[in-house]
Amino acid sequence: MLSSYRTPLRTSRWFPALVLFLAASAGAQQELLKNGDFEAPFPGSDPTTNWTLVYTRDGGPADFSIAGQTTEASSVYGGRGAHLRAIAPRWTVHAYFKQVVTNLTAEASYTLHIRKMKKGWDNADLQVWAALVSGTVSNVVFGNSTIVGPYSLVITADASRQIEVQLHMKKNSMNPDTAEDYRSVRCTGWFDDFSLKLTL
Repeated sequence: MLSSYRTPLRTSRWFPALVLFLAASAGAQQELLKNGDFEAPFPGSDPTTNWTLVYTRDGGPADFSIAGQTTEASSVYGGRGAHLRAIAPRWTVHAYFKQVVTNLTAEASYTLHIRKMKKGWDNADLQVWAALVSGTVSNVVFGNSTIVGPYSLVITADASRQIEVQLHMKKNSMNPDTAEDYRSVRCTGWFDDFSLKLTL
């Protein structure tokens, strides 16, 4: 009769290494952004739990007809995405959504994956971009009016162990001739399906 010899998993020498490997793999795959698909309501009031809305010194709530969640911004039919649309034709307006990811590993690299980022008008006066900020370092990637995505962006977390994710739309001031043909419906930025994970 054949007999077999089995070492219990808990007493084998490679078990601790296996546990560490599985934990690292799970951590590497963990999604760090909250509401990265923009399906849950936003903007919120706490940037560590949801997307918040920031108006820069160029513009305010009255300068935007949309600053939140719409189906128009979605990357898929029937979904929702983040949407900024300006209504001020002759002056500069700038706003962005932000989220702060905390409790990261200092000196580790993190990658932002973007499925959709698009501006509605192929004009230099309109800019749409995503930024990653950690301490004094930032990286950006710009969207355009023809390519929806995907895009990606990488940054190393500093000693604060935080990364701020920003989704910007800025419309620069226009001369009167350009402003005569201005259409606010085209002066827009769409964002959808964002993911931040530890870089493998």
